[in-house]
Amino acid sequence: MSLPSLLTELSRRRVFRALVAYGIAASAVLQIIEPIMHGLQWPDRVLSYVVVALALGFPVVVSLAWIFDVREGRIERTAAVAPASGLRGVRLVAVLLAVGLATGAPGVIYFFAVRSPAPAASAPVSIAVLPFVNMSSDKETDYFSDGMTEELINALANIDGLRVVSRTAAFALKGQNLKVQKIGARLNVATLLEGSVRREGNALRVTAQLIKVSDGYQLWSKSYDRELKSIFALEDEITRSIAQALRRKLVHGIKQPTTDLAAHDLYLKGRYFWNKRTLAGFKSAAEHFEHAIQLDPAYAIAYSGLADAIALQCEYGALPASEAIPKARAAALRALELDPGLAEAHTSLGNISMDEFEWTRAIDEFRTAIELEPDYATAHQWYAEVLARTGRLREAREEIRRAQLIDPTSLVISTVAGSISAYQRDYGRAVEEFHATLEMEPGFRYARGWLARAYALQGRYGEPLAELDKLHTNESVEVEARRAIIYAMSGRRAEALRMARELEERSAREFLPSTILSSVWAAVGDRERAFAALEKACASPSRPVGLWRLKMDPDFDPLRSDPRFHGLLTCVHLD
Repeated sequence: MSLPSLLTELSRRRVFRALVAYGIAASAVLQIIEPIMHGLQWPDRVLSYVVVALALGFPVVVSLAWIFDVREGRIERTAAVAPASGLRGVRLVAVLLAVGLATGAPGVIYFFAVRSPAPAASAPVSIAVLPFVNMSSDKETDYFSDGMTEELINALANIDGLRVVSRTAAFALKGQNLKVQKIGARLNVATLLEGSVRREGNALRVTAQLIKVSDGYQLWSKSYDRELKSIFALEDEITRSIAQALRRKLVHGIKQPTTDLAAHDLYLKGRYFWNKRTLAGFKSAAEHFEHAIQLDPAYAIAYSGLADAIALQCEYGALPASEAIPKARAAALRALELDPGLAEAHTSLGNISMDEFEWTRAIDEFRTAIELEPDYATAHQWYAEVLARTGRLREAREEIRRAQLIDPTSLVISTVAGSISAYQRDYGRAVEEFHATLEMEPGFRYARGWLARAYALQGRYGEPLAELDKLHTNESVEVEARRAIIYAMSGRRAEALRMARELEERSAREFLPSTILSSVWAAVGDRERAFAALEKACASPSRPVGLWRLKMDPDFDPLRSDPRFHGLLTCVHLD
């Protein structure tokens, strides 16, 4: 049979009409099955199987249409005509199969070669966990919903190939009523996890929704009613559900850090106050961590939290090193004894080692922490700080950049980046970086104080005083000392001297870091008193942690040419 005769016979037997109808039906099946498949979290291969099955249906449709026809509602066998007699048996079957396969081939090629994206395993997937809304009748339990959010962020970091936005970046949007697309663009993520927590006594109700940023549709949603004792199992279940919805592999599930729910509750409160990054917050955090440890003496991460809360009180000038450092070190070591693979504990010990001027050990601990948990921004931040304090400023700049990539909205990381610019004597860049931090949070005192310093180092003396006035405090020793230094730098030496004497008198009544007082004496030009304060600090059995400032801080530039300065660097292993 010639090709024209074959086409005529196919048309007579209404094969083309049957193929068109089947094609429309197959397309409708695909339109229906795809959303059902995603809703049930079926794997992608299910859709592939459906496409292949539908494609194989084309030869069947061709064969049935060749043999049968529908007339007046009845299925009848199509009568043969003489020209068809040349096409029988195997030849006829081969021709019909070829026609069917040729008809279905374009759809298969389009699906597998044109339409299909790159394999899911290699596609970049990202997620931000937005702060879960506290729906409890007791609004004082924000710490619990915030804590659960933070623990889910940490758990999702264990999903292979999933980039998880940091806690700081996600919590910066707390309380803001933004559209899904705007949140996704700001955080540079493809998916969002949001939800709510209602806690009433021991009853817990959690709702969670996984949302695709591009179209705002839910990929997954579920509500859970559990008892409080099932909190860790619930977090693990949510994590596994998200891994399945995103077609990713969970490296390991949530490790239950404690079996004592009251201890866990206290730990969440401690983290809640620690994240406020204020002196009062650190004090309250330390109290909650201590109470958690009393209830569960094997609670490793609570010991790490306690170590950080105590050490930072010392660094903020509220506790002398002789009181704070031994307590902080004991807590960090206990955390590592309980869990040697805890990145937070290695980071805590690295920070304490910095405070004790054990630079090599600090670097080793931070590197270990980063190896254990590459996306732990605090480890990168403190590693950058130890590099800066030891004069390795180029490496410090690279490391703080890594921390910023992990946690771009962290106020403290952004401020540390500015301080590194100041140590490099690039005050213009430092001012820009401090401004960027204050745009995120105008009330962040650490950045405000550094901005005042950077202005003064540029020779702009009116602006730094205005910045200090914005701090709204009458009790900070550091603010008063900084005001005295700016007075001295701007030529108001008499006022600076008066304030220096007042600060010295104040040091007899309360704890005052010697590095602060020596900075003031250096600024007014009294080298003898500056060196006396610093040498006394170096001779102390428990040297003030602020002595790390000696190597790079501009406050001590007036003293660097004095031969005695090298001896000071030696006392803190910075020579």
